[in-house]
Amino acid sequence: MTRTSAASRPAERADAALQHSANGWTIRHLADGAALAFGLAALAWLAMVVVRMAVSPAPQEMREGALVLTTLALLDGRNPYASAVSAGGNLYGILYPLVVAPAALLFGPGLATHRVVACAGIGLAAWLVWRGARNAGAERLPAALAVVLSAAGWLYWVGPTVRPDGIGLACLIGALVVAAPDPASWRRFAIALALSLAGFAAKIYFVGGILIVAAHVALFRGWWRGVAMGVAALAAIALWAGLLALLMPGWAILVLGANLGATSYDVGHLLRQSWDWAVFSLPLLAGLAVALAGLQRSRWGGQEGFWGFAALCGLAALLASLGGHGGAHMTYFFHLLTPPLAIAVAAATGKREAPTRAMVLVLPIAVLLNAHWFVIDPSRFAPAEARFAIAAEALAKARNPLVTTEFAALAALSGHVPLETGHSEYMLAPEEQARLRARIAADLAARRIDLAIVNRNNGGLVHARDVEAAGYIRLVPLPVDLVWAMQHWEADIWVPPQR
Repeated sequence: MTRTSAASRPAERADAALQHSANGWTIRHLADGAALAFGLAALAWLAMVVVRMAVSPAPQEMREGALVLTTLALLDGRNPYASAVSAGGNLYGILYPLVVAPAALLFGPGLATHRVVACAGIGLAAWLVWRGARNAGAERLPAALAVVLSAAGWLYWVGPTVRPDGIGLACLIGALVVAAPDPASWRRFAIALALSLAGFAAKIYFVGGILIVAAHVALFRGWWRGVAMGVAALAAIALWAGLLALLMPGWAILVLGANLGATSYDVGHLLRQSWDWAVFSLPLLAGLAVALAGLQRSRWGGQEGFWGFAALCGLAALLASLGGHGGAHMTYFFHLLTPPLAIAVAAATGKREAPTRAMVLVLPIAVLLNAHWFVIDPSRFAPAEARFAIAAEALAKARNPLVTTEFAALAALSGHVPLETGHSEYMLAPEEQARLRARIAADLAARRIDLAIVNRNNGGLVHARDVEAAGYIRLVPLPVDLVWAMQHWEADIWVPPQR
């Protein structure tokens, strides 16, 4: 053995170590890139389906008709909440139809216009998540992941159908983003309060952002200042509710009454939703676990702590009430819990690679575990639209039609006022429903209804058996396919017998 060969061994070992390190770096980043590409491809597919759904002229869920009626009332210069029984009121609130109205003047009040506005609201909410994460110190990739994980839940589980969720989400997240840099600032409090009051007019629980701010200040910045902010917020909410009730006399009964009166709580439903949300949110939970493991306690004093507190408040609201409410599956979770938690995790990650890699690598696993939910077939849109077009054409020719909920939006856009809208079923007390059904039976018996497009479910206010009992003739079956909601059943077109 020569002295030269012996001396070269350390250098060779160093070269081998560098090569191994380089290979490891390459493998890690190739795995990260592949996982991220897989997750983004799934989101891109979902976005394409959303766009196809948004521009569809066919109804996509059962409650779209009520909000179309509210928009049409505003365009006609009518107060949709003039009374508790006026045509045009919905159980959510006035803000979303108010936002839709200018677009409807330009492009028409069709379903696509309503859905595009809902998409714009979700897009604004997604940008606010990005802004909130970046303001809190998150790097670009963790902030982008916070947006992706929030938007995936909104696009699929909330959905930009004819609903106020996107607009309300933008108000809620906007209030928190404004307040987060300095929650104790009265100037920021005033802006956040204005946004929260706007959210209250979309869906009442979107007012919660300002209450989170006041609670955070009371617990972490100064008890008396927080109490003063809480009192100011509650007073402003009460005054705002009073003003809405003054301007729209039916609003208090329809919106406040219906929402505050919905006190049912199903623990089993809460547990099912919690499990499904956890599986859907695996990347976020993985990032949270890794971020918490190495997080310095001092960092919780900044915006990470504010957003973590907001997530805990959202969780408390879910456990106390909304999580056990029998509404749309996981909707409240993706409104109240996911956005602040995603921002908190992105901010707590800082410049550390491990939490971000945990989110990225778990992303394709979450996609595969949740694949059974994503079974929407885009090829079903066109046949469904063709069948709804038959209903729309018949409604355009009718003088006094009777329809069930899924056809309410088409009836409203044809100039009629449907009795069953997807919300009206919940607006009436049992005795009022009985009187309305008796009136429908009388109109059928007198042949005042010249067209009935009714499903065979015999639920709600309009029943197929009543139409058949009145001697109406079934012209043609009309299969219903609400593609986005993944609901389908049979309906029929009925006409009165010739005299």
